[in-house]
Amino acid sequence: MRATLICLLFACVVAKGQVVKLESENNHSTIEFFVPISEGLTKISGKFTDYHIDIQFTDSSLLKSKINVRINPASITTGIAGRDEDLKTGDFFDVAKFQEIIFVSDAILTMGDQYVTKGRCTIHGVTKEIEIPFAVTGVRKNYVIGFSGRFKLKRSDYGIGTNWKHTTDDKFIGDEIEIHVDFWTRKSKKM
Repeated sequence: MRATLICLLFACVVAKGQVVKLESENNHSTIEFFVPISEGLTKISGKFTDYHIDIQFTDSSLLKSKINVRINPASITTGIAGRDEDLKTGDFFDVAKFQEIIFVSDAILTMGDQYVTKGRCTIHGVTKEIEIPFAVTGVRKNYVIGFSGRFKLKRSDYGIGTNWKHTTDDKFIGDEIEIHVDFWTRKSKKM
C-alpha cells in the first residue's frame, strides 16, 4: 500500500517519459556508520562529510531509476582526530591510494512496503555485489524526495583493517559495520 502511494506521488513529481537528474542535498543528509568494539561491549560512530548521491529518476518510476554514490573516504570523521588520521592510513582506508568509495545500482526492486537496490560497491579497491534496503520517507514538490537506508557490510570483505592489531584485544574492532544513509534530493543543476 505504501509503495503504491509513493508511486502515485512520484507521478505528480516527474512526467511520464521524462528523465530528471536528482542529487542529494547534503546540508540535510548524512552517511553514518557504527562499529562494534570489543565483541559488542560498546560501539563507535562516525560519518563521511564529502559525498555525492545522484539519482537518474526515470519515467516517474523509482524502479526504472539508477542510483550512484561517490564518497571521499578522506572525509571520515569520528570525533577523535587521532583515530580519524589512523583510519586514513594504509592500515584502514588508505585514502592516498583509494580516493573514492563507489556504489552503482544495477536494479531497484520493491520489497514489501520498502525498496531494495542491488548493485556494485567498491571500497579499498575491492568490488562486491550488495543489496541496500531503503524507504522513501516523503515526496514534496520541486523534486524533494526523502530516502532512508539501513544495511550492514563486513569490513573484512574489503580488506579494511584486516592486518591491524590492537595491543591487548585481538577482536577489538568488529567485522560487521552498520551503515545508515539518510538524505533528501534536489533537482541537479548539471544535466
